[in-house]
Formats: sequence, C-alpha cells, structure tokens
Amino acid sequence: MTVLTTLPTLAFAEARLLTREWAAMVFAFVFPPLMMVVLAGVFGSERDPEFGGVSGTEYYVAAYLGVPLGALSLVGLPVMLASYRERGVLRRFEAFGVPTLAVVAAQAVVTAALVVLGAALVLAVAAPVYGIPTVQDPWGVAAGFAGGAVTMITLGVALGLAAPTARAAQALGLLVFMPMWLLGGGGPPRAVMTSAMQSVTDVMPLWHTTAGIREPWLGIGDGGAHLLPLAAWFAFGVVAVVVLVRRRDT
Repeated sequence: MTVLTTLPTLAFAEARLLTREWAAMVFAFVFPPLMMVVLAGVFGSERDPEFGGVSGTEYYVAAYLGVPLGALSLVGLPVMLASYRERGVLRRFEAFGVPTLAVVAAQAVVTAALVVLGAALVLAVAAPVYGIPTVQDPWGVAAGFAGGAVTMITLGVALGLAAPTARAAQALGLLVFMPMWLLGGGGPPRAVMTSAMQSVTDVMPLWHTTAGIREPWLGIGDGGAHLLPLAAWFAFGVVAVVVLVRRRDT
C-alpha cells in the first residue's frame, strides 16, 4: 500500500480517535478562546505602544489564532503517535502493509483540520464579545498561518515519535507548550519582557507563528521576517522525523 491510497481511510479513522482525547480537545477548543477573552478584556481596547500601537483586544484576538495550533501540535498529536508506538499499533499496521509514514501523514492531516476549527472557534467567540479586527493583509495572514501550521505539526510528529509512552508525550508536550504559549504571543506582549526573555522568544516557533499571523492582520508588519525561522524549524522537524522513523525500522 502507498501513502496516497491509504491516507483518506486512515485520516477518517484517526479523526475519530483523536477527538476522543479529551485533554487535547480541551487545550485546542476551550483553553485558547477562554484565555483570549480574559487577556483581551484585561488589557482593553485602548491603543498601547507596548502592543505595537494597537489595542490589547486586537492584539490577542489576532494572536490567539496560533494558540490552538500549538496546543494540538504539541499536546494532542504527540500523545496519539506515542500511544501507537507504546501499544505496537504502528508495527501491526506495517505487518498489514500500511507504512508508518501513512499513519503519520493521516494524523498530521487530521491535526491540520482541527487547527482550522480551533482558530475558527477563537474568532467565533471573539466576534460577539470584542469584534474581529479588520484584516489588513489576508495573504500575509494566510502565509503565516500555513507556515506555522506545517512547522508546528512537523515538530509535533517528531515529539510523538521520540516519546517512549503516551504519558511521557503528554508530559513533554505540556512542558514545551506552556512556556511557548506564555512567551510566544499568548501571554504578555514582547515589549514588556526583559531582553533575556525576548531572546528566548526569538527562537520559539510558536512566537514566529503568532507574530506571523498578527502583524499582517493588524498592519503592524508584513510577517515575512517570521517565515525564515519557521522554515528553519520545519527543516529541523523533517530531519528529526526521518531519523526517528529510520531508527524504528532498524
């Protein structure tokens, strides 16, 4: 069997299984809109130079489109992959002619679809409460979202293949996600951080994802400067996935 012939069937099955992971679903569909409502309300609708000249409301509504992406990629996806490895599901698939790459691709596709739903939910919650800021550069926003999605999902696959058990994957995913969320656009604005913390955000893929979406959305940048770091992280993730898959096959 090839990846293309098995992908649709596998993706449908994986969608049913992944949506049963309540922890991942909470992080993807409850945590982001809840925190967006809280933080946007705390900082209000007054323009602030610490938010790049836009209001806190606009800043967090735009930035939180990237948070479900991080949550699903780093918490939901790795748990499913690690669970398959722990229970020998991947080897059983291979015994029936289904390559590991097909299973990984199916979970990545399902995660990407859920990411879009999570982002849509953030906007659906924001619309009646704060309104949705006018999109200044739709193509820039699309590029930032797509680049961030591909990168974060690839890193999530690598994390899931590296973790020995589902419990370890969940712990590692949360350990990686929480600081990325707090410093990567979901917490305080970068301008109020110390120089050391700003240096940390510079290497965080989730920061480049949220900033790559937020800046063209609000017209405070084109977001293009964030695509190169995301490409570097994507390349790293691809190499890690290839190495981990080959290590399983030896």
